[in-house]
Amino acid sequence: MSLVSDRDELKSIIKESFSEILEQNRDLFAQIIEEAIEDKLFMEALQAGESTDLVSREAVFEALDNES
Repeated sequence: MSLVSDRDELKSIIKESFSEILEQNRDLFAQIIEEAIEDKLFMEALQAGESTDLVSREAVFEALDNES
């Protein structure tokens, strides 16, 4: 066998294996992606908060009470 066909065969096997792993662990990968998105959004919120004015604790709780 030539090196090229061995490489193509290996590539095909890896693709099939990865596809099987994704299928069998769909929920796990969905959770990983969900957590990564949440982490990114949290970091963006923290960065946005760094450039805003500070508010008092009372103002925060007052705003939360008004939401209910």
